[in-house]
Amino acid sequence: MAQRTVRFYQILNSAKERFPNKLPFDDLLDAVAELPDDEAYVSVARMELLGSAYSPPPSGATRAVPLITLDRITRDVSLRIERRRNYRPLVLGDDETLAEPTFYSVFEDNVLAVMRNSGSAPGTASFRDYINKLDLIEGGIEVVPLADRNTLRALADIGTLTKFTLAVGPDVNAEVFGADSSVTGFIRHARQRLGYVAIEVSVAIAPKGQSDAAEIAYHDIESLATSDAIGFVDKAEIRYRRMQDGKSKTYDLLQEAVAQSVDVELDQGKSQPEMISAARAIAAAYDDLYDDIRSAINSTSTVNSASLS
Repeated sequence: MAQRTVRFYQILNSAKERFPNKLPFDDLLDAVAELPDDEAYVSVARMELLGSAYSPPPSGATRAVPLITLDRITRDVSLRIERRRNYRPLVLGDDETLAEPTFYSVFEDNVLAVMRNSGSAPGTASFRDYINKLDLIEGGIEVVPLADRNTLRALADIGTLTKFTLAVGPDVNAEVFGADSSVTGFIRHARQRLGYVAIEVSVAIAPKGQSDAAEIAYHDIESLATSDAIGFVDKAEIRYRRMQDGKSKTYDLLQEAVAQSVDVELDQGKSQPEMISAARAIAAAYDDLYDDIRSAINSTSTVNSASLS
């Protein structure tokens, strides 16, 4: 047994408006499954992804949900760990290796469940780009996080921001954080120097004598926490002095998002979940967090339309 985290998002249309009905996930699964193997490999954000569809067996007392899985292909002769998916044959050359997979499923109101096997696995940006690149949903999609209201309360409680730590995966572009954010500058610089690697940034600000820096950092974090960008980070932690009494406090922006840790069975000899175990774990996380998910969804409201192409 091992632990993984299931996070929940919502799929919107390209104008970031709700679809009027649940997307036909079964049709989307069929579309991915029917792709010829050569077309199932898609390059997005300088990453090569392989998409596969999985439908759990109908029998069994424990509920399981269908999955779309994206594997990140790494072309590096120094890496020789081949993790062959058992539901789509891989075309691997001598210099190809698979990174960890990410499992996705879609529920009522187009709620997207995401379970990444590690920080190097594809994220929500990869799912969006894969669907849009293959034109599987007419007009394209966006993916936004389901945030907890406690985040807004924490932001209102900040007197002076003294530290923040952010981490993003290798599939995240700096531009998702906005042109004026310091976070954008950090990530853009790392991308230019190091390429598409996972990045973690930690910035400490003195509680006295650096009020301008603290103010700028506060607005950057506020923008991150209240925008779609929060859906693209793997870590988002802040330390601050409370406005009311000046006491130091820490807050994890992601821990307060709609997410849950789950136990999964690993494939023998591999550090990745078995397909049926992933399908059951995602279903259980959705059921456990159903009320929180509904509460987060009810805080937004815009409707539009789309269909599978």
